[in-house]
Amino acid sequence: MDVFHNMQTYMESLQLKRTTLSLIASRIPEDQILSLRQAFSKMDKNGDGALTYEELKQGLKEIPEINLSELELLDAMNVIDQNQNGFIDYTEFIAACLQSYNYLQENHLKSAFAYFDQDNSGFISAQELRICLASDDFTLSEDQIAQLLEGVDTDGDGQIDYAEFINMMKNTMGLNIQDDSQ
Repeated sequence: MDVFHNMQTYMESLQLKRTTLSLIASRIPEDQILSLRQAFSKMDKNGDGALTYEELKQGLKEIPEINLSELELLDAMNVIDQNQNGFIDYTEFIAACLQSYNYLQENHLKSAFAYFDQDNSGFISAQELRICLASDDFTLSEDQIAQLLEGVDTDGDGQIDYAEFINMMKNTMGLNIQDDSQ
């Protein structure tokens, strides 16, 4: 099933990509993601808007081609649960499942890039990454920021421009980015 393949790809992605997908997921109109809403609702047995470890485990048991070990399932929970509250909330689920859907349109990506490019310079600096990717319980080290930049900054200028950002989103996730400005 595509949804769970997408979750696996999401788990293997850079934190910058996961954060970008979360931003996009929070802005997609509900009527455009009905199939993802249905998949989430089917697993969310108690209807509280959050998937527990047990709900995710039971939901995956219903799909014979998905066979994750306990450790793999715990890893999935840990990675997809971006806010580390112990549950996979709806936005986190949508973000993890977006990859093969055509919802990653140019306007969503421009908005996400603008979120990271806080000084509107047209570039995402190491300092902007540090600020945007920090949370109450998680901060990236200088080495992690450098590695993240190195993985995306293809021209080696120490910052991420829009083309590099789009390249990161397209190439390593196999996305078909739609340009709806035409």
